[in-house]
Amino acid sequence: MIKEYYIYDEPMIQSSKMHTDNGSVEEYLYLIRTWMKDTLSTVAVEQKTGKLVGFLICRFNELNNRDPEFSKDRVYEGTILRELQNFKHYLTKRGNAYKHNNVEKMLEVYSWFVLPEYRNKGIGSELLRNVVIRQLPEYGWFDIDVIAGVFTDKVSQKIAASLGMETLFDFVYSAWTIANKITGEKDEFFKEIVRDNYSAKVMSMKVNTSPSNHSYV
Repeated sequence: MIKEYYIYDEPMIQSSKMHTDNGSVEEYLYLIRTWMKDTLSTVAVEQKTGKLVGFLICRFNELNNRDPEFSKDRVYEGTILRELQNFKHYLTKRGNAYKHNNVEKMLEVYSWFVLPEYRNKGIGSELLRNVVIRQLPEYGWFDIDVIAGVFTDKVSQKIAASLGMETLFDFVYSAWTIANKITGEKDEFFKEIVRDNYSAKVMSMKVNTSPSNHSYV
């Protein structure tokens, strides 16, 4: 799903034309597989067919994580992916969810997607709601009560806001430029943004995770 749909449809990745850079695609698929190994992700499956129709991939992150695999200083394979990571680091540094929430670790949304033909059915909302309402309170045992992420399209931003997440930083895609290797002039990195998605937002919220608020069935 990620290789055949996500990289062609997710606004930030689609606009970067990452699908034209094989090195970036393979490196991104490697990262996705690594993130999924944390088993903190959620999937939506069509009951009648068993078809996977959506997913939300999360990871635990720590402020002082020294793992070189996820360090901001890591050199990623693929020119486009490296610039995408630079962009995300820029956003998360300025929309500092650690500082805003006064925490040293949190749950972070990495990727969130629903197949186009299954949208407008509440699936995307339920994926995030499941994490915020059901999963995150359980992580209070690990002293984690904050969820954050870079939300790259207006639909996901609207859903996140409806669940109580607030915007910490908002950056317009067209303002992100890179130097043209031939002319030296600044060119827009993101081109042909789809579905009127003009900006990316860093959003976060703190959830009450005290054991007394847990419910078990």
